[in-house]
Amino acid sequence: MSYFTAYIDDSGTDPNQRVAIGTALVVPASRIPAFDDEWEKLKKKHGFSDFHTSEFVATNDESDFANWSEDKQRVVFLRVRQIIKKYGVKIYSFAVNKKDYNEVIPPDLKKYIGNHYSWAIRYLLANLVAWRMAKGIPYPLQYLFDWMEPRDPERREIEAIMEQAEHQARQAGFPGEYINYDFRHRRDHPGLQCVDALAWMFYQISQHAFLATPCHQFAESAWKDYASTIKNEIAGPTDWITATSIRREDLKSWIEREKVSNKAKKIFLEWEKYKNEQEKQDGNKSRVRPVQRRDGEANFRSTRGNKGPTGRRKGSKEEKAEG
Repeated sequence: MSYFTAYIDDSGTDPNQRVAIGTALVVPASRIPAFDDEWEKLKKKHGFSDFHTSEFVATNDESDFANWSEDKQRVVFLRVRQIIKKYGVKIYSFAVNKKDYNEVIPPDLKKYIGNHYSWAIRYLLANLVAWRMAKGIPYPLQYLFDWMEPRDPERREIEAIMEQAEHQARQAGFPGEYINYDFRHRRDHPGLQCVDALAWMFYQISQHAFLATPCHQFAESAWKDYASTIKNEIAGPTDWITATSIRREDLKSWIEREKVSNKAKKIFLEWEKYKNEQEKQDGNKSRVRPVQRRDGEANFRSTRGNKGPTGRRKGSKEEKAEG
């Protein structure tokens, strides 16, 4: 059981983009039906099937947003923000400058912690769990990611991150913290469309912070809107939105601490040893009888469909917005 669902998206995974972002939008499970209904009304009223922010901003010729006027864009983007503010109880975003990460993190350590995107997602997940515990939420969160094919390297990377985090949680006495995750189609889940809008905004803001790149006007207006919002009793008046840009100095400090503790390396090696032992045991069991899934495990991952032409690999959200 999960009381809250965390919709997770990214920006900057394209090699040509200079900032990596991990973003989460947390929605109470009890509010999702109303959230879905309100989103469906917005779609029908304005005639779109899937709110993909980069296509929306660029009024992509092959999208539902082709030939939209700027006035219509403003109206719809405002409504998107209103819905996010109405149903979201927490927003987290972590940004890292890829150049800083590549230059500061030693190659031998990258072997254990992964690339810039992996690092941002790990921090994002850790802070989501800290938020859950601080709020006294008794059940682990459900995590939903935008759809990726089972053999997609990015999906496998996320699965490895979740498995490592779960192993660490079990070691700390909190089993089940990271097992309730899935990959779903954005078109079918308003939460994934909304967190896509948030990730696009944070990418624009982070580019400005790191690289002094001019920020898109829609991102500026959205940031001012969200930052001035006072939320309900769950989030609190100052705890609704947390956006962190990891500076070069922060990375250097973390590396110095890691040299002393070797924490990241130890976590990875412990997980790798555990995984190898489990695979060996499963291989031995398979010679006797089929391996049985644990109750509910079959629901952890989806195997439906694919991302299609609007995915990150064909014209990423930032590339279209900036072009």
